[in-house]
Amino acid sequence: MKTENLPCVKVKKSSGEETRIALKDHKLLRTDAKITTNHDFIYLPLIRTLTESEKLNLDVSDVSTTEFKLLEPRISIEELVGFNPSFEIVGDIAVLTEDVANETLVAEAIMSLHKSIKVVAKRISPVEGVFRSRRLKIIAGEHRTETVHKENGCRYKLDLEHVYFNPRLARERDRVASLAARNKNEKKEVIDMFAGVGPFSIQIAKLAPQSHVTAIDINPVAISYLRENMDLNGVHSIEAIEGDIKEVYRAFTNRADRIIMNLPKSAYLFLAEALSMLKPEGGIIHFYDLESAYEASTENRVGAAINKAKQKLATGLQEYEVQWEIVDARKVKVYAPYAYIIGIDAKVKGTAPT
Repeated sequence: MKTENLPCVKVKKSSGEETRIALKDHKLLRTDAKITTNHDFIYLPLIRTLTESEKLNLDVSDVSTTEFKLLEPRISIEELVGFNPSFEIVGDIAVLTEDVANETLVAEAIMSLHKSIKVVAKRISPVEGVFRSRRLKIIAGEHRTETVHKENGCRYKLDLEHVYFNPRLARERDRVASLAARNKNEKKEVIDMFAGVGPFSIQIAKLAPQSHVTAIDINPVAISYLRENMDLNGVHSIEAIEGDIKEVYRAFTNRADRIIMNLPKSAYLFLAEALSMLKPEGGIIHFYDLESAYEASTENRVGAAINKAKQKLATGLQEYEVQWEIVDARKVKVYAPYAYIIGIDAKVKGTAPT
């Protein structure tokens, strides 16, 4: 087998799949070279060296050159259908994320190239309502929208039409869980305010079994799957609560050492509830926000979006008698052209009035 020295990105194994997808989406991943790994890291071959703007946008920093084995040429989906369709994979279901001219041909091509895919569907609605569900149309394969998705050593059973799940947050979920598990000798209280089927909660429970996680969601289907996923992953330190956070938060006043607010479009509307549930002596809030930066120059768009998210959080916290410090702020993922999901870790002391 031939080898060649190629530019590459080096990332932790837990972040490998998300980074691979991002590089592929930006047409930067070299697909004729075999991805290599060692005990801790994965090396992703690039078609060329990344620009500084691309490194910032993709949130990668360790770029070098490594020897890769070159693969035998294989047919690409572009060769089969004439273009590169946009789709994401959840479990054994591929979901087209944009309209295509010949969806049946595209679906057949996806299934021929990805033997593990049993269903191809397409989105026919945006995420809707407080339950965060969306409608799908089955194009090819088995007629179902339920699947089991594997991520970071965990398994999540879910129905893509009835619950919200974003496979491209795997890296962020691993990061937060690793932070929660940093001190394994301390029992901590974690509250996941918008838990869904449990991807944050379950991974934290697996990595930090001495801690207690309260997972809350208003969607009864999501909570049902969360409870099933607890058994599927063998975790028992999660308290699953079905309910509207605006109504149930009082039962958890002054309880949490760490709070997860993964609702990027409207998390800022729930800061009072988060602060009320946080211990007065202080804790960490993982705050997520969706911001656009159309007005900024190309190299400054991510920074502009981060600054907007910081200001939104600061404006919300200033309403209450609390002290806070932003520990970290970063781009979690690209949401749309010039729009980003931003994650902020804030250390907060004090609570909001209940």
